[in-house]
Amino acid sequence: MLQSPQDEIIKLQPRGLLTIPKKFRKSLGLEENSLLRIRKDRWRLVIEPVRTISYSVRSYTDKDLSDFFEFDEEQTKSLKK
Repeated sequence: MLQSPQDEIIKLQPRGLLTIPKKFRKSLGLEENSLLRIRKDRWRLVIEPVRTISYSVRSYTDKDLSDFFEFDEEQTKSLKK
C-alpha cells in the first residue's frame, strides 16, 4: 500500500484504543471530548467528526403535531378551491 503525505501508521493500543495524530486533530479542529463517528466500510474503518448543533432544538408534543397537520390539511383544502 502506498503512503501519501496524509497517511500515518499508528499502533492499536490495549482495549482497542488508538491515538489520532496531532496534525490530523489540529487540521480537523478536534479537541478533547470531540464526538467522532466510526463505521466499517468493507475492510476499512472510516472515522469522521460529528458536528453538533450549537443551539437548542424545539421538541414537539403529539398535540402540537396533530394541530399542525390539521392546520396544514385545512390550508391545502382551501388552496384547492
